[in-house]
Amino acid sequence: MKLAQLILLVKKGESEQLEFKSTTSNIVAGIQTLCAFLNSEKGGSVVFGVTDYGDIKGQNVSDSTKKNIANELNKIEPRPSPKVDVIYVPIKNNNEVIILKTKAGENAPYTYDGRAYVRNQSTTSRMSKEEYVYLHNQNNQTLWESLTGNTCKLSDLDLNRIKEMVRMAVYEKRMPESAMSESIPDVLQKLEIAVNGKLTNAAVVLFCKNENKQFLQCNIKLARFKGIDKTEFLDTKTFRGNAFDMYDKAMDFLSFTLPVAARIEDNNPTRVETPAIPYKVLREAVTNAIIHRDYSQAGGSISIAVYDDRVNISNIGALPKGVELNQLSKEHQSILRNPLIAQVFYLCGKIEKWGRGTIEMINDCKKVGNSPPKYEEIGGGFSLTLPLKESINSVIKQQLSDHDLSKLTDRQKKIIEILRQGALTTTQLIKKMRSKLTTRTMQLELVKLRELNLIKSTGKTKATLWLLSEYNYEIIAK
Repeated sequence: MKLAQLILLVKKGESEQLEFKSTTSNIVAGIQTLCAFLNSEKGGSVVFGVTDYGDIKGQNVSDSTKKNIANELNKIEPRPSPKVDVIYVPIKNNNEVIILKTKAGENAPYTYDGRAYVRNQSTTSRMSKEEYVYLHNQNNQTLWESLTGNTCKLSDLDLNRIKEMVRMAVYEKRMPESAMSESIPDVLQKLEIAVNGKLTNAAVVLFCKNENKQFLQCNIKLARFKGIDKTEFLDTKTFRGNAFDMYDKAMDFLSFTLPVAARIEDNNPTRVETPAIPYKVLREAVTNAIIHRDYSQAGGSISIAVYDDRVNISNIGALPKGVELNQLSKEHQSILRNPLIAQVFYLCGKIEKWGRGTIEMINDCKKVGNSPPKYEEIGGGFSLTLPLKESINSVIKQQLSDHDLSKLTDRQKKIIEILRQGALTTTQLIKKMRSKLTTRTMQLELVKLRELNLIKSTGKTKATLWLLSEYNYEIIAK
């Protein structure tokens, strides 16, 4: 490199790919930054002999200086490939500027003196453990989900859930009928989620029923906020379990949280129901969050937040390398972070086509008049926002305006008043009423109120809970 080229380089100023050090007395900080460049996608240069303000001063370069640089470069592991170029540029007064230049490394993550570093804008910092594990798995082709170092055993798995998965896969014609008669270990082996009798991390994520053996990161947070920000909760839940349980919990929460418009059409004895967001869209969004989450990162969770005007679903893990945000609205290559987990979801019909899910979500939203989904990468994670065509409160108010609440019986009004205090079973409601009611009579009253969209139910048989729609509290109170 010539002096004129050096001057042009320095004029660019410090950046994500360029760092200045006044002298090699700052060699440790300089090699830390070089290590960060090796771990980046573009590489970069560390320039010794230039101040933070861009003054080219250079320094005397002795044999001792060159030896010191070589010694520090030898502390980078693995050995940099491609190699680091050491460039000496003579300037005035017999001083020289030293440039350490590298392309992105081929064997990341790299460490210097036993520690890994990353570059963010013009700052170098220590790489987190989660980032290190992710880079190691990505570049060494050893996916976290395929590791077998967990303590989970076959007895810790939900065997009924596995059998149900196989039945669904056979129904979808994605597994042969003979799979129905195979043993659980053989099924897991063929799905490649068990290796030589050892369960992979993917098997734990998918089917573990023992909470003490399940990974801490296998959790989902569900929240309903009042209004359009996070100022006030109406409902919040946190659940830890396997992937299928998380899917069920998420879909149940969304089904009970989002309003459903209902109407009666001529010559049609049944109600025509239109959910605020198409079921297929919700299913695809929840499934994507589960199968694309970066499970190698122990922190964080899948989060589902419902606001008056939108639903937001987010998970830990940015888009895989090779996939850009602007590609999600058109045909794109399907690059799976967790191919073993994704394959099981595909076999049982929870994924329809590889690489088309985001496009079909956009089309399905447009069909019902909703704005298209918004995809974002935020803080190392992925976020999906599904706008609602109408505010939840406006939909609920319209539904309520179709009914004259003054025509409710005193008993029905009393049931609503009691449910304002929280969800209850039929038996608990009867006790709260303090009047002699048969279970049959109470069930009939509850069904009538549910048909008016004033209350909802969750659960099955005797464990069924009846609850007042959280959006109706203030309206009914008036």
